[in-house]
Amino acid sequence: MPYPHARYYMFAVIAVVIAGFWPSYFSVWTKVPWQFHAHGVAASIWVTIVTAQCWTAHSKKQLELHRMIGKASLFLFPFLIAGLCGIIDYTGKGYVKADDPLRMMFGVSFLVALGVAVAAYVTVYYRALKYRRKVWVHAGYMLSTPLILFESPFSRIMSMVVPAFAINGPADAGHLLPSIEWAMAIELAIIALIWLRYREKANPFLVTAAFIVVEMLALGLLKDWAPARTLLLAIGHAPSAAVVGTGFTIGALTSWAGWQAGKRRAAPPIGGMAVAA
Repeated sequence: MPYPHARYYMFAVIAVVIAGFWPSYFSVWTKVPWQFHAHGVAASIWVTIVTAQCWTAHSKKQLELHRMIGKASLFLFPFLIAGLCGIIDYTGKGYVKADDPLRMMFGVSFLVALGVAVAAYVTVYYRALKYRRKVWVHAGYMLSTPLILFESPFSRIMSMVVPAFAINGPADAGHLLPSIEWAMAIELAIIALIWLRYREKANPFLVTAAFIVVEMLALGLLKDWAPARTLLLAIGHAPSAAVVGTGFTIGALTSWAGWQAGKRRAAPPIGGMAVAA
């Protein structure tokens, strides 16, 4: 089976998520808005599922469990995208209220970045389902999903330990985007190392890398993009149920379309009888 050491990579991802989000989420669990829970719970379960897939893929005795966990991801994915849209909703509502200097400065950038992240998840997961019978392709796409938002907890860690990225007040707001960009650069370095080790077998990671590059460019170049600002204001005034429900619908359609695309096709009829391919 591909990527025999992927389980350790996933443990590292879990450690980064816990450390990065500990101050702003896990340690203040009862005080955060519901949108944080919608995203945090779904994303945490998703990372756990991918980790479990890594363990069960390498034992013939556990392959049935591997398939069961994979089918469970079909039902989780809509909640994953809905959770991301919950953060988009929170960003829009805060932007309208003007309740946070950082959100006022970078709200448009956050919206664009989150939009790219949603597109990345939809693309990568759809392709993981479509090519689920090609183990290297399927594994590559599933293992690349944690990288899509890896920059978020990792950039927080850097702001905690690297003085140049520390944010101690409004005067340090300019440190935010560089910490995110550097976190994304590290993501690209990780992907480069994986590709150098496995070459064309790791091509699915290059798809994720392309989205990361788009996100980096968008963060740097579109922070004052008028159409995104208009959309952010519209989201801020829209019912939260509509924003989150849109994400859930996108996720559900992705699960359905990916599953259908990966089904075995019937071979041309032989003597009037269809033969499963």
